[in-house]
Amino acid sequence: MPLPKRQLSPLIRKYLRVSRPAQAAARGLGELKPVEPAARREGAPLLGDDQVYVMKYGTDFHTAWCQVVADNWDRGPRGLLVTLFVDVGARTRCTECNRHAKAARASAAQEYHLQPRPTPDPAPPDAVIPLKVMGLAHGILFLAAGQEYRERLKETAVERATPLYVDGRRDGMVVRLDCARDEPLLVVQMDPRATFRNGPYQVRLRHPLRRSAAKPYAVESVESVESVEPAP
Repeated sequence: MPLPKRQLSPLIRKYLRVSRPAQAAARGLGELKPVEPAARREGAPLLGDDQVYVMKYGTDFHTAWCQVVADNWDRGPRGLLVTLFVDVGARTRCTECNRHAKAARASAAQEYHLQPRPTPDPAPPDAVIPLKVMGLAHGILFLAAGQEYRERLKETAVERATPLYVDGRRDGMVVRLDCARDEPLLVVQMDPRATFRNGPYQVRLRHPLRRSAAKPYAVESVESVESVEPAP
């Protein structure tokens, strides 16, 4: 006589009905590639450069410890993962993280415009360095310089509200300079209203605005080469 099949409880059946579509939707957004977080605080993972939070079966990625991340950590810590920004696939930025990022950029830009402008020092040697487009993802533009400029860019800092200019318009803001790779990488946050232009770019260097700066050079601006008027 065959044994009767074990009946699942209504709570388990409801969980399976909800979780299976969520798992299928998450798989369609790209493979998750978890990495070790930069650090931990009381067990909670802390993000490093180019790292974001993702949920095991979520459709969004999170650039900060927002309320959504905090709630998921409280409910199920194992479901909160850290991955690289370049590996988020088709996942979209969390609306709360996006709102906070826009507010921070607006505050930084306002503070920049309110600051007095000191008389700049003469431009340093090799003040203009050519760049090439490496990619554009989720409003972030990646620009690379040649290996021969690596040492100079190691001595270069990115100060607040450093602009990206295209046709004289301020289309973005330089947020980071990464010299750890052979081809140094400039990371630019594009303005959501801007239209991306592919092609060559260049970075202009100057001496830092603050006399107490740790590096002898700073990024003055990044420009699309087509938007730069030829010298008379």
